[in-house]
Order: sequence, then C-alpha cells, then structure tokens
Amino acid sequence: MAQRPFAKADPFLQVIILFLLSFMGIAVFLFMANGLVNAVWGISFFSDPAAIQDYANPQIVQVNRVLLMFQHLGMFVVPSIVFAALVSTNWRNYLGFIPVKPLFAIGAIIVMVSSLPAINALSWLNMQLQFPDFMSGVEDVFGGMEEGAAELTKAITQTDNPWIFIFNIVVVAMLPAIGEEMIFRGALMPILIKWTGKKHTGVWISAALFSAMHMQFYGFLPRMMLGALLGYLFLWSRSLWTPIIAHFTNNALAVFLLYMMSKGEISEDIDTFTPSGSDLILLMLSVVLVTGILYGLNRIKSNEPLPALIPDDEERLPPE
Repeated sequence: MAQRPFAKADPFLQVIILFLLSFMGIAVFLFMANGLVNAVWGISFFSDPAAIQDYANPQIVQVNRVLLMFQHLGMFVVPSIVFAALVSTNWRNYLGFIPVKPLFAIGAIIVMVSSLPAINALSWLNMQLQFPDFMSGVEDVFGGMEEGAAELTKAITQTDNPWIFIFNIVVVAMLPAIGEEMIFRGALMPILIKWTGKKHTGVWISAALFSAMHMQFYGFLPRMMLGALLGYLFLWSRSLWTPIIAHFTNNALAVFLLYMMSKGEISEDIDTFTPSGSDLILLMLSVVLVTGILYGLNRIKSNEPLPALIPDDEERLPPE
C-alpha cells in the first residue's frame, strides 16, 4: 500500500503542517468570500473592514453570515481533509468518521443539555477573573474583543424569520460543530496523544487550544471544559460523530435560545448564573447528572486506539 508523504512525520512537524494548512485555508477562503460579497453586495471588506460592522443593516448581517460560513470551511473543514489525506490513505477513517454507537449518540446529547447550568457557572467564574493593574491595557483589549464578538453573535442570531433561523442553525451550529471537531479532535488530538504519550494530556491540550482559538478570555474556562468533554467523548467512542453530535447540540441550543429571546418568548436571564438559590441547586443537579452519564459512557468505552493512531496497513474496524 502506498504511504502518504507525512504518514510517519514527527508529531511536531504534523502540528506545524496542520496549522499552516489552516492559515492557508482561511486566507484562500476569505479571498473567495470577498469576491462573492463584492459581486453580490458591492462590498469589499478587504479595502473597507468597517463596512461589515454596521449590524443595524440587515444586508450587512447577511454578509457576515456568509463570511462566517466561508471562515469555517477554510479554517477547519478543508484543512482537516487535506491534512488527513497527507498522512493517511483513508482520510475519513483517519479523522474518525466511523459509525457511532447509539448509546454514545444519545449520551452526547443528554450530556450537552444537562451541562448548561455548569457551563453557565463556569462562565460566571471566568468573569470574576481580573488582570492585575499593570495589565489593564490588555484587559481593555480582551474586553473590547468580547463585546465585539457578543455584538456580532447577537446581530446574526437575533431574528424572527424562521428561514433565517434555519440558516443560522446551519452556519452557526452545524458547520462549526463539524469543522472544529474535525481539526481539534479528529486531527490535532491524536497527534498530541502520540506526541506526549498520554491520552489525558492530549485531550486537555487540544481543549485549551480549542478555547484559545475563540480569542475570548472571559469565555476561556467554559470553552476549555466543553472541549475536554468533547475530547473524552471522542476518546471513548472512537467515532468523531459523537463529539460532532454533542457540539451541534450545544450550538443549536444556544441559537434556539437566542432566537426565542429575540421573539420575547423567554427571558435573557435564562443563560446567566448567580451563586445562590435555585441556580446553585441546578448547578448541583447538572454536575451529578453529567458525572453519572460520563461514568456510564466510560464503562462502555472502546478499548481500541483512536482511528488516527492505527497505521494504514492495519484494518480499522468500526465499533460493535
């Protein structure tokens, strides 16, 4: 069987190649997106970046939805496929696109829904962290980035149009779930496990990088915990569909809640946390339920290595 050029490359080199592909991919796809946006809407965000920040203009909001779609394709989906093709003769199996056990699929959904109070609590804890006085300038920069990201998210997801809501599910929930899992769990995590020789280290480093990629300091802790949950779901099930299902559930739930908020159907306080009263009770129930489900999934985990850690000349069998 013909071997791919980087199949036995040093893990450090493989990480560099993966990141280079991601940088090249986002550059190419942003160029393509700019051409499309310029042709359809007459806007060039290369020459006038401020033109796509007028979120009060529905046309500009739609431009940002299209831009977001190209970003995820260029930064995550395409680079993951190209990288897997450079190191394996079967890129689908390498990334973990093998059948998932129904119990893992169901467990992944329940874990994500049940973890919402715990994630909110971590968000609250993260918000309590402050930079020392001499780093106030850095804190202002991170604060501005947080506000900008929140403003963009609100503009994209705030709609009472059901068709736009469905489009948001695809662009904001489905594409990030597939692309980010392909690159952080399917491609990067196995390299880190091979590099460090430790499964848990690989899970947590990939989770930290996954959180850092979002460039939002005040959401770092909850995203890192989410990344770790997704990592263990992949590690235990061996199927990338498991963390994709979990990630999509998390994203789709957020899009749905924002959609309902925009229609005035639910309060905007639903995803906030205060360390008292009913929120503490919900937090304890969330921790107990998530811990119980994860314990059960760990008991039925596969003992086989991740697909990416199995050489091409050995048969990759799907879960029973």
